[in-house]
Amino acid sequence: MTDIPPFSRPWRAAIVFAGLSGCLGVAIAALNAHLPERLFIAHGREMVGRAIDMQMWHTIALLLLGLWGGKRFHIAALGFALGIVLFCGPVYSLALRGPDIAFLAPIGGTITMLAWLTLAASALRKWDRR
Repeated sequence: MTDIPPFSRPWRAAIVFAGLSGCLGVAIAALNAHLPERLFIAHGREMVGRAIDMQMWHTIALLLLGLWGGKRFHIAALGFALGIVLFCGPVYSLALRGPDIAFLAPIGGTITMLAWLTLAASALRKWDRR
């Protein structure tokens, strides 16, 4: 049986965030399936469904970076975490008639796109084994 290698603090944080985000995504999916329609704005249930998809895909990406990413991927991992919070949170809030923080969603989406570009650019950098 092999031991799990020790993770540095940033990667532990990424894995913890991914675990919490995954749990929250499942909980929100359950709420989305069972809350009465009156709690949603028009088409709000569909909005929540798309935000759940976005959250869960990026949670998986963050988990994979946390498990197998190196130092070069720290910024991308941070971008995924911020993107989840700043994109999905406002969508959930809007769809469920919460505080109007929808202006944050485009910021979160932009951060998420930049995180993907950072991931690609980081993978193209010359490998440094330090």
